[in-house]
Amino acid sequence: HYYVCLGAAGGKEWKVNMETKALYIHIPFCDHICSYCDFAKVYYREEFVLKYLERLKEELNALPHHIMRTIYIGGGTPSALSLKQLDILLSMVDPFVGDDTLEYTIEVNPESATLDKLECMHTHGVNRISAGVQTFNNDLLKKIERYHTSDIAKEVVRNAKAIGFKHISIDLMYGLPGQTLEDVKEDLHIALSLPVNHLSYYSLILEEHTRLYDSFEPLDEETEGKWSDYIVETLSHAGFHRYEVSNYALGNHESEHNKVYWHYDNYYGVGIGATGKIDNELISHSRSLTDYLQGKNTIYIEKETIEDTMFNHLMMSLRLKEGLDLDEFKRRYHCSVEDVYKEALTKNLGNHSLIIENNHLKTNDTLDLLNSILLDFLPE
Repeated sequence: HYYVCLGAAGGKEWKVNMETKALYIHIPFCDHICSYCDFAKVYYREEFVLKYLERLKEELNALPHHIMRTIYIGGGTPSALSLKQLDILLSMVDPFVGDDTLEYTIEVNPESATLDKLECMHTHGVNRISAGVQTFNNDLLKKIERYHTSDIAKEVVRNAKAIGFKHISIDLMYGLPGQTLEDVKEDLHIALSLPVNHLSYYSLILEEHTRLYDSFEPLDEETEGKWSDYIVETLSHAGFHRYEVSNYALGNHESEHNKVYWHYDNYYGVGIGATGKIDNELISHSRSLTDYLQGKNTIYIEKETIEDTMFNHLMMSLRLKEGLDLDEFKRRYHCSVEDVYKEALTKNLGNHSLIIENNHLKTNDTLDLLNSILLDFLPE
């Protein structure tokens, strides 16, 4: 299936040579560890933070110093940093921010996103806040060991709006322990009453080593489907379009940085647990804070085969409602999707799971069935 691409792209040493205009920075520190969290994180300690920021500066200084189109500071909990530490971090990022920066995001937890920290972020050019709300139900927040309240979450969103953030996003979850559909309806009601223009709405899925795992019973498939349909329908009526499996936006408030991942474009990643992608190289950092602080080499590079890269590009793009840009696929790999995935395409276009529209291959209103569709495209 791949001989056309392999021949044109130079076999195992093929390269695309795309520009890299996206930057992800990982801040692993948290005031507390949530019972469902699987991200690279450690408890906040001031002496660790200061040393970590020194190492981050070394990594950032090693990057090409050009203006990034998108920047995303995630965690962990970036807002767990003190005001002074936050200012130090954002000052280090300043050289990458300019007129061509379309989106500059920072994740916050409501309990640590104080007014002075939000103002500091805005002063440094951050234009998008992503707040980890999860639910507005105080009893459920306690069950998943979140330390904010519904009122605190609402206040953070309103403060962000008052300060002047262009994009305000919140994360919500359904399928939480003991949660009912009525709880989900109330969460949506509250969210839609706030000045929010982007929502990430996830079904809770737990990894085995998380604390909540042993006592957790996930929703059955039928219930999850009903709840998901209700969420999609309610947000759609409120003007939010579902542009990705778990993401909804008003107007032009889609997450431009996350679309870099879904388009399988290039991006830099710095900090423990961070990943980056430069053409056919996947660059990952160890999760070891000790090694990172000691200046040890914590970076691992994996060269993707062209088969894996094409599949990952297809898989990530089909998460988007817009789908896979067929012209861009051909430009990168010197062959068409039809050349590579003839049988899978014939099957899924034939049963109308997939359609081609505006030269994009996309799901036919079947985003929720994506996993079963992708099985047909897996490399042999």
